Amino acid sequence: MPITPLKLDYALNDEQVFEITKAAGLGGLHRIETWQCWDMLRIWRKWIADTFGDLTGLHHRSPPDDPPDIELFFDNLVISMEHTRLQPKHLGQADALMRKWGRGGTIPSISKPPANFAEMRDIIVGVTPGWSSTMDDCVTIFDLLAITLRKKMRGMPNGGIIGIVHDLVVASTNQRILAEVAENIINRDEFSDFNDYTLILLDRWNFRQFHSSLIRRAEPIRAQAQ
Repeated sequence: MPITPLKLDYALNDEQVFEITKAAGLGGLHRIETWQCWDMLRIWRKWIADTFGDLTGLHHRSPPDDPPDIELFFDNLVISMEHTRLQPKHLGQADALMRKWGRGGTIPSISKPPANFAEMRDIIVGVTPGWSSTMDDCVTIFDLLAITLRKKMRGMPNGGIIGIVHDLVVASTNQRILAEVAENIINRDEFSDFNDYTLILLDRWNFRQFHSSLIRRAEPIRAQAQ
């Protein structure tokens, strides 16, 4: 099922969305991908409606018929949407270890990956501090985000929505920091072709709490949190 039509409604809860995607035959990763895209669309549904009109349908596209990952259908318009998760490899490994051990822990530095498994373990359990500077972290995130955006743009050469899910711990007192880095990137001359794209960032801590930013070239950052 490379192309899967889905009938979703903003009134559906998360469990219902998962059931619909499962019944449509999507595998686990594709169900999560669809749900996270739908989560972003649900958060920004007023902006979506004001910009594109009423959403009438959604298709999930699986290999070899992607990118894009998602097609959004409006009355006289089809918008492409690409999904990705912004997480350096070592942070993904740390997250997997904490889940395996069934406990929380200290997240390693974004800009200074552990040298080996032993150092990763010691940072997580708090034996070794995972020090880094905010400046180093921002530079690392800048590079990672710029590469990710360019890759997703190549998959949608005619424009569309890029949805990025992340849980990057940079500064707990500044939830806008990733959005500010993204704004800096897309307003540079090197990204002058970003005019036809919209970036949505989503950091969801649980089913009730989230922080999301919507960023477009030459426009102020829009943000919502709950």
